Amino acid sequence: MTDQTYTSKKAAQAAARKEHGKDYAKRYEVQEVELGTNEWIIIEKEPVVTTGKPKKEAVPQPERIEQNGVKRPGPGKCLEVWEWLDENGNCMPKNLRPVAAEKGWNENNAQIELYQWRKFNGIAGRQAKAAK
Repeated sequence: MTDQTYTSKKAAQAAARKEHGKDYAKRYEVQEVELGTNEWIIIEKEPVVTTGKPKKEAVPQPERIEQNGVKRPGPGKCLEVWEWLDENGNCMPKNLRPVAAEKGWNENNAQIELYQWRKFNGIAGRQAKAAK
């Protein structure tokens, strides 16, 4: 910046603030010329080079099918329940409970997924009772 020296650090800071505004500390710093000399100068800081984090590439999301106002779930436990229902067809919630316990699914969530699967496939109302 300049070769001018100041008698105190406070005076150097005041001069830098006057010349460069309140944000002088972002680009300039006040340093003592030599240790113990009590002479201060204002110098420009070295620019900080940051590499930053590399941006992650967007992972394409799988296309989710929508029918009757319900979207098929994405990967996870809910999709496992839907796949089981696709293979085994419509069932009663009480018949789904033991399967959920066996497969490690949350029983309440499996039941909710059953109702969403029914709505997705257009199955309305209660299941017909089996003939005796």
